[in-house]
Amino acid sequence: MVHSPTYAMVLIVGVFGMVIGRAGATRGEDFRVDNVVYVGDQKEPSSQSATIFSGGVVYDCLKTPPEVVVFDKTTGQFVLLNPTRRVRAELSTGEVNSIIERLRPGALQSKAPLLRFLAEPKFQEQSNQPGELILSSPLITYRLTLKQVTDQGIVEQYHEFCDWYARLNALLGSSPPFGRLVVNAAVARQHAIATQVLLTIQAGMGAKPRTTIRSEHRLASPLEPADLQRVAQAREFMGSFKLMSFDQYRKTEPR
Repeated sequence: MVHSPTYAMVLIVGVFGMVIGRAGATRGEDFRVDNVVYVGDQKEPSSQSATIFSGGVVYDCLKTPPEVVVFDKTTGQFVLLNPTRRVRAELSTGEVNSIIERLRPGALQSKAPLLRFLAEPKFQEQSNQPGELILSSPLITYRLTLKQVTDQGIVEQYHEFCDWYARLNALLGSSPPFGRLVVNAAVARQHAIATQVLLTIQAGMGAKPRTTIRSEHRLASPLEPADLQRVAQAREFMGSFKLMSFDQYRKTEPR
């Protein structure tokens, strides 16, 4: 979801990945992950999306407002698609990394305790039962439910995308991705995928007292005909939508 997220939402986007070595992730079968995010005690989801992995390319499809992010690790490129405005923007992974690395010095000097923490995050890691992982700190805590997946190619592809997606979303939010990447690495050590993540932001940070966000993630494989139709549509959009700069695209983001 590359539309402008709330401050708290930025902290949960992409908390399920890991950094793969330079050789990249092992290719597994094609699959889809359905994502739903709830804020506080809300019964209706704040965000719904489907992340489709097809032929080594990832298509992240946000339901409302409609938007598609295409990630091709072979070319090292993101393509952002706005179906409503019929426009697209392109960013290389090198550009994303360059911008992200410039966020850390500013975060370290911030007056906001949470931003300073996220510049150099340190969590206490624990597991009280099988399939559970908790990363806690005085400011934010992540409680994750993990699922072991037999096909490690699937796990690695998903993890690789989520790390890059966390970096991309940091360009549009108010917090750097370093905290999420620490959580990602902890999940990676379990050789699993998180099926549920509960994020708790403690009080005393100038925000609402004790904010909670819950995200749920369901793995589906193999792909269905509807998934392949989405992939074909995204590829058509890439060839027909008007190209503009990333800054221009942000001004046309779905709201």
